[in-house]
Amino acid sequence: MLRRVVIGIALVLALLAGALALVPVLVPAETVRARLADQIESRTGWRVAFDGPVSLSVFPEIALSAERLRVESAPDARDALAADVERAAFGLALAPLVSGSVRLTEIALERPVVRLVRGVGPAPAAIGEGAPALGWLEDVAVDRLSVTEGLLVLRGAEGETRVSDLALTLAMPNPAREATLEATGRLDGRVLEVALGLDAPTALAAGEPAAVTLALDAPDLLAAPLSLEGSLVRGTGRASLRDLALAVGESRLYGAVDLVTAGDGPPAIDARLEGPLLDVDALAARSGAGGSDAIDLAALGALVGDVELALERLRIAGREVAPALLRAELEEDAVLLVVDDSGFGGGRLSGEARIGRDGARARVSGSLAARGVDVAALAPAEVPLSGRVAADLRFAMAGETRAALVGSLNLAGRIALSDAEARIPALAGLVAEPDSGRIGDIALVLDVADLTEPVALSGAGVWRGARFEATGSAALRPLLVGEPGRIGVEIVSERVALGYQGTLAPNGALAGSASLRTASLRGLLAWLGRPVTTPGGLGPFSVAGRIDLAPGAIALAEARIALDGTEGAGAGRLVLGARPRLEASLDLDRLDLNPYFGLAAGPANAGGGWSEAPIDLAALRGFDADLDLTLGALRFRRIETGPVAAAARLENGRLEADLQELALYGGGGNGRLVVDATPAAPSLAARFVLAGLDARAFLAAATGLDRIEGRGDLSLDVSGRLVTQRALMESLSGSARFAVRDGAIRGVDVTRVAELLRTGIVDGWRLADGARTELYALEGSFAVADGRASTQDLRLVGPLVDMTGAGTVDLPAQRLSLRVEPRVAFERRRGDGPRGAGPGREGIELVGFGAPIRIEGPWASPRIYPDIAGILQDPVGAYEQLRGLGAGIFGLDAPPAGEAIERLVGEEAARGIERLIGAPPTAATPQEPSPSAPPPPDPAAEAARGIIDLLMRNR
Repeated sequence: MLRRVVIGIALVLALLAGALALVPVLVPAETVRARLADQIESRTGWRVAFDGPVSLSVFPEIALSAERLRVESAPDARDALAADVERAAFGLALAPLVSGSVRLTEIALERPVVRLVRGVGPAPAAIGEGAPALGWLEDVAVDRLSVTEGLLVLRGAEGETRVSDLALTLAMPNPAREATLEATGRLDGRVLEVALGLDAPTALAAGEPAAVTLALDAPDLLAAPLSLEGSLVRGTGRASLRDLALAVGESRLYGAVDLVTAGDGPPAIDARLEGPLLDVDALAARSGAGGSDAIDLAALGALVGDVELALERLRIAGREVAPALLRAELEEDAVLLVVDDSGFGGGRLSGEARIGRDGARARVSGSLAARGVDVAALAPAEVPLSGRVAADLRFAMAGETRAALVGSLNLAGRIALSDAEARIPALAGLVAEPDSGRIGDIALVLDVADLTEPVALSGAGVWRGARFEATGSAALRPLLVGEPGRIGVEIVSERVALGYQGTLAPNGALAGSASLRTASLRGLLAWLGRPVTTPGGLGPFSVAGRIDLAPGAIALAEARIALDGTEGAGAGRLVLGARPRLEASLDLDRLDLNPYFGLAAGPANAGGGWSEAPIDLAALRGFDADLDLTLGALRFRRIETGPVAAAARLENGRLEADLQELALYGGGGNGRLVVDATPAAPSLAARFVLAGLDARAFLAAATGLDRIEGRGDLSLDVSGRLVTQRALMESLSGSARFAVRDGAIRGVDVTRVAELLRTGIVDGWRLADGARTELYALEGSFAVADGRASTQDLRLVGPLVDMTGAGTVDLPAQRLSLRVEPRVAFERRRGDGPRGAGPGREGIELVGFGAPIRIEGPWASPRIYPDIAGILQDPVGAYEQLRGLGAGIFGLDAPPAGEAIERLVGEEAARGIERLIGAPPTAATPQEPSPSAPPPPDPAAEAARGIIDLLMRNR
């Protein structure tokens, strides 16, 4: 039995195989091709041409294969279709084929190129008019339609769109139940993946609802995949999508959309949508870096009608509008977008914008009203500003690109900022205290007439308890496109006035001309938490120049500066921080140091002692500096220089100043000053070399002494502890040298020294107006140790004097201890005539004293007297020197020393004893009165008496 069944099945299969083998014979391929072309044209209106060979195969399935297939739309079609297929395969149902008809089961197209040109023919009939447009679906059952390596080119008035690398699969085995479409490709180079599902296509064709689903993944177009589902209804001239649910990322929209097509105009849409969130950013391309900046308005006019959105939240450009009530009115050449009283940034927002075309350019105009909007919702996060904004604006712009569109923006209206605060890092660097970079209570108003003109601004703010008021103007358009804009502003407070004219960059950097004025720089610095401890000065101050303000630094160039009556120019850069650093080059007309050191404009310590007040060097420890200075004049006490060129460097409290060029009282030189402000051991070191000075003018200014004339040289190299003036004098060490040439000593006639010696001790310098000692040179060098300056080579040389000396100047005590040996000139006379009878001259000699001269005591008023020790060692020699000196100077004829001393020794000894014991003086022997004038004094007696008196006064 089993054997018979097997044999029967084999016979059936053999008959079937034979029948299939006869299909190509019974149904020729040309017949199938012709009938297939007729059916496609009758149902779609497309004309099909088979330009290549056609074959009919049985195995592995019944299929018609064709090469170089061409499809074209009807001549009167609205959209012109032309397709060239390199190879096509059509699956055929067997039973209809045997009966002479054709029923497709599968279509496979390889490398098709499809070109569709839109809008070239007459407008189509409205949906639903005439025969059912989708009625042919009832006669179509295609298990599978596939496309590989396809190219779709869409052309229209708006341009061309290409879908390349197209791979498509359409499955519709039963039109009454379900149809699915899956496709991948590149839309103008962007990856695209689509999945579409439609329940019961035939029900849809009959006007009944059909469920539809759509999934779209376009990573280069949408930031997240899109999904849609709803119920699609087709009616007469209308298609409606009900129960719509759309999702893109976090976005969710629900509602209904109606689309009406009729006549020659574009389709009309009426959409009412709502949802918890619409994220516009999720509808933007993920990778726009290489995209075009051109504005594409191709879709403008494709639809007309209204679209309304009622959203709990609208997210756009990273910011949220909540709630958002939006309406779009679509017109054939424009779209009107309306925002109705929506919430934004904690405030309210409303406005409208009309978007249209002007040739190739986009044109946008409208209005905007905002109330209480948070600045953070408008400005980038890096902008250090907070507060509330109110605005009433009208705007317009036009351009072919986004950049051109924003760059053409024009505004009119008012923008007001209130309850605001700003945090400026540059201000934080000025004051070393918490929250010092904050400006609070800011109120600012911008009145805009036209963005092509500067915008007027006015406002106020509070910084560190002081109110500042601002007025000015600003160019906002460049700032809107990320470029620096011109700004001019004047900011005034009780303490300071600031001005700026220049540019403001979007990041807050300034580059332009700035000015600062204050009635008291000392008060301003103290308010800034950087008090200056100098005794005086730092009053009125102003500076103006080109400024470049960047985070952490202020640079100033071509500046004009005025401080305490000093004016000048320069350039500099201040680096802010816990320890500011100043780098500057200054050219000042003059600089008076007296106010800053608390000094009177008089000679140093004239008539007074050294100050015990501490010298405050704290200002040198507060910042670092590198300065180049050019001064027209420098004043210290009464010393005033000519032009000065100096370089100063201040680092960690150590000041090194090099005076590279110093003009001083007809001469000049150079020097170096080093001040170490270290609190534990403050010190000063000074080195100066000066030559060709006007000695009288210099000494008068420096010491108050105006008695020495001539040209002077001075070298000084000293150092000491800079604690107080007295401590400096007590610790001063180093060396000094001076020399005065071709001058004179005013008020002193050294040749009258004999008269001084005759009267004994002299208190003070006994200066006399009109007296004068000419000199060739006055010079000496000093070694300074612990405030005591010692010299061994003091010398005065002149036509009538030659004096050498040595000794010490005690600087802390302001005392002199000098021992000098003068030789003075006198005129030698012949002695053959009687006294007073006009003896003849014999010549001029330099005659030395019998003993050195001592100069002891305060340098303002020392005691000057002969050295007693010298007189005691050689009294006879001292007398002979005085006798010769007196005869030369006064024309006196004195007896020899032995006779004079013998004559007076008894008399003077008696008088000396009487003075020692306190007895009354002995009465003199009466003398006959003389009718004539008393005789001149006896020179011998006078000289001897002077020596004895000197001994007694200095016992």
